[in-house]
Amino acid sequence: MKEIIDVLEKFQLGYDERNLDNVDMLMAEVFSERQDLLTLGTSTGEVCIGREEVKRLIHDDWKGWGDFKIDIESAKIFSDENAAWFYADCTVKYTFEDADDKEFKRYGDYIREIIDKEDATSKQKLSFLNWALGLHFHQRRSGKREHLWPSELSGMVVKENDSWKIATLHFALAKPNFPDERLEDPFEDYQVYADKKRNKIISHKGNKADDKLQCLLKELESELANDNKLGGLHFDSEQVLVFDIGKYAWVMAFATIKKRMLEDEVFDYSVQEISDSLDSDLSPEDMLFSAKRSIAYALKEVASGTDFTWLIRLTAVVEKVENGYQFRQRHFSYPFEWIFEGKY
Repeated sequence: MKEIIDVLEKFQLGYDERNLDNVDMLMAEVFSERQDLLTLGTSTGEVCIGREEVKRLIHDDWKGWGDFKIDIESAKIFSDENAAWFYADCTVKYTFEDADDKEFKRYGDYIREIIDKEDATSKQKLSFLNWALGLHFHQRRSGKREHLWPSELSGMVVKENDSWKIATLHFALAKPNFPDERLEDPFEDYQVYADKKRNKIISHKGNKADDKLQCLLKELESELANDNKLGGLHFDSEQVLVFDIGKYAWVMAFATIKKRMLEDEVFDYSVQEISDSLDSDLSPEDMLFSAKRSIAYALKEVASGTDFTWLIRLTAVVEKVENGYQFRQRHFSYPFEWIFEGKY
């Protein structure tokens, strides 16, 4: 649909130019005039409720994020009367340079911080440092190096005064071997971040979900209950926000995934991953790093025990039907925390 493509192209142009003086102009040109806009960024804390928070996220992206590119030509777009929704593959490019003495000094301070952690075992400390330092120093070639992260963008576009405007967005980056944010992690208190986000949503007075929508999420839980790869999915009924436009609505919901994995399962997974990389088209250098990365992830994860609890987010387009709602589009993602060269 040409009108939706035009909106995405204008949005992309803003991210290409990254002119901080033009954020207000972009908001006026391509975003809905409604004040209850919703946008989900890549990290746990990037839950944007309302126009001002969406504007702040875009401002911060332009100021400090990597180069974000939407594959608009291949975007999947669906429309019906005054609503449209889309999904697009994207990339985020970062440029890395060799570490200088100041940066190495910072790494030394970071190692001391991990070593001095009182509530972590020696096994956890060494496994975490092996993972972090391996990702930091796997390639120290001279000059600048560019790396692309595969990413995704989805959202809803609505028709206002004969013009199509963005109402909701969901930015996501592909997860590595294991999701970044695990509640059992002894070095990052992700539960604190999750609780802060939960309190923010609960205290918000608008955009609440009704009983029929909560029922739809329970049905999705049951549908995915036997998915052994996913694990036990549980939505928090108090963490559901809705952008309602009548016949359709866009839903933002938050859940946890609980799974028990024995050490041998994690190691078997990594062995298979390494085996697959041997048959891939990776360069010899990248293949060796891929193997080292898989081993580092496995050791890091098993050091924190056999119980795994991951945070996960869902955004979805739902259509109102006679007895409730039905899904028209679903987009799951894990929060993304760590930025490393060659992470993927």
